[in-house]
Amino acid sequence: MKPVKQKKCVQCKYMFTPSNSLVKVCGMACALDYGKSVVKIKKVKAEKEFKKETAAMKKAMNDVDKSLWSDKAQKACNKFILERDKGRPCISCGNMNDVKYDAGHYISRGHSAALRFNEFNIHRQCSAYCNSANSGQSIRYRQALVKLYGEEKVLWLEGHHEMPRYRVEDYKRIHEEFTNKLKELKNVSH
Repeated sequence: MKPVKQKKCVQCKYMFTPSNSLVKVCGMACALDYGKSVVKIKKVKAEKEFKKETAAMKKAMNDVDKSLWSDKAQKACNKFILERDKGRPCISCGNMNDVKYDAGHYISRGHSAALRFNEFNIHRQCSAYCNSANSGQSIRYRQALVKLYGEEKVLWLEGHHEMPRYRVEDYKRIHEEFTNKLKELKNVSH
């Protein structure tokens, strides 16, 4: 049998004579420390793998999450409306003060999902006074719409509309459309 050669301890880096060729550490203290470091490395790798798998699962879930895409589509629509109407007064009260503005719906989203993303139905509206506290100031809103688009268009908005059955793909398309419209609008204004 061949004599076992000396080797360097993987933990403390000192030379030692192992009892057999598979031994990596010089003694019990180094074995404990080495074991802890191996466990720590495995734990870090496992955490990284877990995060990677979790991110992939979240992405897969987000791709089919209807409420997530509904919110994203509405936010993209609202951003476009606020940029489109930038510099214009509140559609309802004519306020031009430096206050927070919303993309306010004439026909509310709850009343008609069909008009939720209709650009004729959504305009810049002061958030606290008109959109929130006074239910959109619908009489004044209507008067402003008639001036902008005419009575016929307003009557069309107030008429019956077939309720859409939005799917995730519809919300994704709407999100993309308004995102592109916003980019175009910003490019034109710069």
